[in-house]
Amino acid sequence: RPLMQRHLRIDAPESFFATASGGLGFAGSAAVGLALGKPDRRVIALLGDGSALYTIQALWTAAKENLPVTYIILNNGGYEALIGIARQWQTPSVGTDLSGLDFVNLANGFGMKAERATTIREMEKALGHAFASQGPFLIDAVVED
Repeated sequence: RPLMQRHLRIDAPESFFATASGGLGFAGSAAVGLALGKPDRRVIALLGDGSALYTIQALWTAAKENLPVTYIILNNGGYEALIGIARQWQTPSVGTDLSGLDFVNLANGFGMKAERATTIREMEKALGHAFASQGPFLIDAVVED
């Protein structure tokens, strides 16, 4: 979170929402609630691929209600939080390989527009499409570990 906070302007009231302890999947469903409560503002939900799977059904609600939400899923093909916990506890990490997930197809299946971005240029283009959209939009941002 500190890296993100250094690069995003979040100094206005009600411009940044998070849990104190980083609850798994919080951003996906919280974005729906924020968009319902503030329909005049575009909500941006930034979450990891593993975290997104905890509340993936939020995409359906955002699409069904045509909410102004942009989901940016940082897709590194692995559940790094659980890998780190397993390393800390010196136990095997099971179910942490998320390679092959296609969030574009998942979003489309829920009725939402989506694009994959693998380069900075593709990300800029996808953000332009997302912010021009009246409804929800998902960006599957493929990143390296």
